Amino acid sequence: MKYILLSTLFIMAIGLNAMDVGGTISQDITWDLRNSPYRVVSFLYIAPGVTLTIEPGVQVQVVGASIGVDWYDFFWHGTINNPIEPIAKMIVVHGKIVARGTQANPIIFDTWQSDQLFRWGGIHFTENASKSEFEYCHINRTFMGIINYTYPNSWGALCVMNGRIYVKYCTFETNTNAIALDLQEDTVIYGCKFTSYNLNGFHFTSSFILAGSDLEDIPKLTIARCEFSGTASDIGWGGVNLEVIFNKYANYTENDAKKDFSRYVGSQNMYGNASYNSLTKFFCMSYSEADTVYCRRNYIYKPNLGTGYASMGAGGGGEHHISDNYGYGHVKIDYDDHPHVDIHNNIFETNSYYLRVIDLRGNTNTEFNQPRIYNNLFRHFPPDGSPNGVAIYSWEVSPLLFNNTIINYPYVSTGSHSSTESYNNIMDGNIGYDLSHVDGHPHVFMNNCVDTPVPPSFVGGGNIVASPQYADSLAGDFSLGQGSPCIDTGVVIDNMPSFDLRYHKRMAPGYVGGPSAVDMGAYEYNSVYIGGISGYVFDSQSLEPVDCAKIEIMGKLPEFSDTLGCFPYPSGPGTYAVQISRWDYQDLVIPNVVVVEGEDTILNIPLQRSDVATDDESTPPVSNSLSLSNYPNPFNPNTTFSFILPQTGDTKLCIYNIKGQKVKTLTHAKLVQGYHSLVWNSCDDKGKPLASGLYFAKLEQGTQVIVHKLMLLK
Repeated sequence: MKYILLSTLFIMAIGLNAMDVGGTISQDITWDLRNSPYRVVSFLYIAPGVTLTIEPGVQVQVVGASIGVDWYDFFWHGTINNPIEPIAKMIVVHGKIVARGTQANPIIFDTWQSDQLFRWGGIHFTENASKSEFEYCHINRTFMGIINYTYPNSWGALCVMNGRIYVKYCTFETNTNAIALDLQEDTVIYGCKFTSYNLNGFHFTSSFILAGSDLEDIPKLTIARCEFSGTASDIGWGGVNLEVIFNKYANYTENDAKKDFSRYVGSQNMYGNASYNSLTKFFCMSYSEADTVYCRRNYIYKPNLGTGYASMGAGGGGEHHISDNYGYGHVKIDYDDHPHVDIHNNIFETNSYYLRVIDLRGNTNTEFNQPRIYNNLFRHFPPDGSPNGVAIYSWEVSPLLFNNTIINYPYVSTGSHSSTESYNNIMDGNIGYDLSHVDGHPHVFMNNCVDTPVPPSFVGGGNIVASPQYADSLAGDFSLGQGSPCIDTGVVIDNMPSFDLRYHKRMAPGYVGGPSAVDMGAYEYNSVYIGGISGYVFDSQSLEPVDCAKIEIMGKLPEFSDTLGCFPYPSGPGTYAVQISRWDYQDLVIPNVVVVEGEDTILNIPLQRSDVATDDESTPPVSNSLSLSNYPNPFNPNTTFSFILPQTGDTKLCIYNIKGQKVKTLTHAKLVQGYHSLVWNSCDDKGKPLASGLYFAKLEQGTQVIVHKLMLLK
């Protein structure tokens, strides 16, 4: 590739504290605050083997061009033998950039012009460049970069053709593509913010992140603790093993392209992400038939009916799990022609007049790869005067539907060239059955609780027409109340999981009918927690919590630690080897962890940095400050508080309403140092369910106080 390189770096003072720069940097150099801002007035090249170090607070201002006047101002002009640089300038890296700002003093890359229509060409890393580092940087307003006479050859504020980069706590605002990666090694994008907005009719941003790789040993891309908002079209990748953990997505409009995570071939997992008023699609995608992938513990809040819908889904070969998610509003679950999916332990509360909460589409082959849908609570709030809405829609797919609680959907199942096997479900609220598109496929319908008669064309028995008698439906508690006709009236089916929606034991001993008795619906009555592991992951040197640590038990889906280093793991009873890993820490395996039914085994887990030698260490003390979180948040009706105490002592945890009035004391006792958890059922001190709204949890020990916000949604 031919580059137009100037023989020397020219620097011209434009004042006491500013510099114009361009040409070639041929030796290591540092840009500091004394000469900031640095104005890039010509293409800037960093030669092979050379490092440009940029200190905190430095501003890099690049001459740009107006995309609203002539976008050809970004192209090389003249001829190949006599080229003329584009008006919009860029930085081309053959060597390395180390740009490490701080939270208080970030490094800023932007156009020199203040006009919002001006853009520059971004930073391009050539194939043989060294690994560059960006921390606490703001990289704004790039369009595209043309590094030589060939079009196009650079897309992205950071176009990483060398396949390796360090990006942490950076902000990307209104870039055509924020990061474009040709991955050559495992890469992490952590704690970054991506924002883009349409301006004067121009849609500047195509994608936030584009990543791909042609390596046979597929590299992993981890996107963790990032925030995405604005009007970008999507996040896409190809041929990468993707893990998306604890990100936030917000403020997209109907005119945006869909934020679709399934455009390219690759394996991907989605865990703990949150979407607010966004069109984001959370998908688990499998790269091969041997993959097990998941879309778990994600939160979608999309109340506005007029701006499209948000969804979770699955695609590709292999085994897929869509579980433990919460959706509210115009939300759904998509399934698209792949061998196996389990959709379980989700709560979806929908309000669209036409939405299908689960949309299953396949072909003539997928009928033999039966999707399993169980332990879900689906509740519908249709608009006034609307008779429409379908709980399950299937096209050439025959799902197995068992132990779900489905409320207020006009139709349970409709579709074409398909049938449904339904066992132990509660279908409550003027629900009908649409058979007009069944095309001769018989429905199996056994041991369900319904409030309308079952069509005689259905195959089965044991169904009851009765009210399920919930524990407290007004408070949003749809577990079974005492005397419910759904208790012990279910049927045991093959490969039924041993847990319900709350991870309580599905078949509890002592019921009428013995240990094989099963309740109808998503909740097992008067049962016990299956047992599991919970705890705290922390840095063995700093003692600070470690988030996004992956906790794994062989044969089970993993969990991840939250911002406080805390995690839940409803494993069920047994003796397990637990592996804990994170990209920048040494893997740790804890053998012979014993879990008994009804209890959590607490683990305090020290992790050692990858660049620190392993010592024979004992578990050090926890952090010297209070920590408090709750999951899920928002919640309905139950949430679990996790908190860490720096010492043993008198401890109080109380809930306050938005007026500052105390409504609930969760604990006031002497508690020991370390990790603790408490479950709150959203009732006040008198046992009365509280209304939806914003609440505050206040944790006190000695002179230390921490206040945490939480949202109750019903």
